[in-house]
Amino acid sequence: MTDIKKMKEPDQKVAEAQRKDVQRSRRKFLDLVAKSGIASSTLRFSSLLGGIMTARYAHAQETPKRVVYCYIHSGSPEDWRPSSASNISSSASSFHYGPGSYNVAQICHFRGVDTEVAGHGGARQALGGDYTRNTVDVDLGPILGPRSYYTTIFLGSNAADAGSGPGMIISKGGLPIEDPKQALGRYFGALPEVGKDDTYKLSFEAQKRAIDSIKKKLSTEEHDRLAKHLTAIEKIEARIADLANAAAPDLNACKPTIPGTYDDSTNAGMVEHSKLQADIIVAAFQCDLTRVAVLQIGNHNGGGWTYRGFDGHSAAHSGGASVWNPMMREKFEVPAYFIKKLMDTLDSDGQPLINSTAFCQVTCFGNGLSHASTDAPFLLATKMPGFKSGFSSKGTASTSRDFHAEVAKGLGIDPKGLHLGGATGGDVGLT
Repeated sequence: MTDIKKMKEPDQKVAEAQRKDVQRSRRKFLDLVAKSGIASSTLRFSSLLGGIMTARYAHAQETPKRVVYCYIHSGSPEDWRPSSASNISSSASSFHYGPGSYNVAQICHFRGVDTEVAGHGGARQALGGDYTRNTVDVDLGPILGPRSYYTTIFLGSNAADAGSGPGMIISKGGLPIEDPKQALGRYFGALPEVGKDDTYKLSFEAQKRAIDSIKKKLSTEEHDRLAKHLTAIEKIEARIADLANAAAPDLNACKPTIPGTYDDSTNAGMVEHSKLQADIIVAAFQCDLTRVAVLQIGNHNGGGWTYRGFDGHSAAHSGGASVWNPMMREKFEVPAYFIKKLMDTLDSDGQPLINSTAFCQVTCFGNGLSHASTDAPFLLATKMPGFKSGFSSKGTASTSRDFHAEVAKGLGIDPKGLHLGGATGGDVGLT
């Protein structure tokens, strides 16, 4: 017995040394990947790199994470940020977030950020992009939802203007669907054939970018091994097969009700129109048709909305504060309604959608009366782990790109892997 014990002890020491060596190797590889700036979520859904990741990455893959961006055109009046969740004036633009209306301010982080472009030229800055870089929704679609039926859903309420072209569109992902009935038919009429949507193509391209971004830091042997794995048929087909064999969502069960007619010729009518579009996005989240969505309310110059005889553009230039302030107060009902809807709607696991969704309110510049880029009314509302909980309100020196970088971090994504011009989060303080 003594001899056997003596034989086992050195074996145990060797095994322990080997285990520690494997752990050191894994840590070195993860450090290498982290320094490359690749989003951890990209690695999670990538079949070729996912196998190398630790168990916590695999676990995170099982947890759905969603993000929705609600754009309000032309900023807001100066009374945007409340001092508390329970004391919001009835005359403030933030009124609808408070206890006198939808009462959602207790989970809202109100921010005043710098969009960096004064006036009407910064629509895409609302989503952290410009007219050359991707907007953040386009980047996040294949990362958060590589197996989703739709990479992103982009809806609008008087967002597009045929006479002015797509310069008014905040996303680089295409044009929004403006008609709620058309959106309903598009997303709830029938499910797309597996592989027909661009989600899988974008997922595969994201995997290739992941390898390209780290190949200079790997040895030739390591890169060849990963490249061979990239060409293996399992990389995308396994995911498609999973989806094909899974039970498809019952679209009729979560299909929202859209009235036969709706009046969007007035400011109040446009609010109702926008709320219908919000309902469609919430229903799409509930069915897990997508993980990323955008609702654009108004175009970048505010045209199309009427209030006391002024449209959204002339209200700021000619109507003054007596027209502009109450008009914007009505518009900010939509994001407050949207947040409440996410709080009240349960996902397939019986949890409120807000627990797995980051709701981001964005805009193109600050005070609409002055057309300044600073103090733009951005907002995050969520109960998702990874973000600070509760109410907060502050003005910052950060940019809209910093805001989106901070949101990305809360989603578990390295912002260095997104097209955010080097933004890291700044002093936004959301995570």
